[in-house]
Amino acid sequence: MKQTIGILIFFLTSLSLYGQTELDSIVLLNGRVYRGTITGTSDNGLTYKEIDRKGNEFTGVMEYYRVFSYTQNGMEKVVYEQDEYKDNFLTVEEARNATLGSYDARQTFKPRFVFWSSFVIGYGTSLYDTYLLQKTINHPDYIGDQTVKGFFKSDPTFMPILAPLVLSVGWSFPSFKIKEKQMIQLHLLNDDSYYRGYHRIAKQKRILGALRGSLLGIGAGIVTYAVFKQ
Repeated sequence: MKQTIGILIFFLTSLSLYGQTELDSIVLLNGRVYRGTITGTSDNGLTYKEIDRKGNEFTGVMEYYRVFSYTQNGMEKVVYEQDEYKDNFLTVEEARNATLGSYDARQTFKPRFVFWSSFVIGYGTSLYDTYLLQKTINHPDYIGDQTVKGFFKSDPTFMPILAPLVLSVGWSFPSFKIKEKQMIQLHLLNDDSYYRGYHRIAKQKRILGALRGSLLGIGAGIVTYAVFKQ
């Protein structure tokens, strides 16, 4: 019964995003949902046509190893099979729940704190990189016309690029508790497979958020240096 409810909630949710019930759908193991028209199947994958929100149509091919299931003419076919030789260790039900968790993470998880904290660190690192130290001025090999220490008095280096690397790795480790308000599939509360799928996508989002935030922070620091340098 719970599995049936999960299927209905999953596909009704994806349908609500597009408002189109007549389209076929392809559900990937990473929680992505593609909607369009499945035009053919082969031993290796599916071919489909998809129309974006601007009305542009394009054709794609989706390999089976990426697909959990697809729905054509209102009928769902599960592609995923448990096979340890293919690294498919989860059962079909566990894989479905993990896929639902990944889908929910794509819809509800927003790494805002990761982004903005990384932005601040990247910005601060970039500014500090332009800070001229007194010991640099006193060094016998120093050549320049700066006489006092301070910000924007030293040329930028490649040192700040370490920030995105350190932050992206650092944010890939911490785990967190999933709140009920972050869940669409509430019937899967406390399901280990669901949490596994949710955390997998949340981890990816945190890594990307750390990279984007720190890189933008470094860019803002460089712009600030260009504006305020003496």
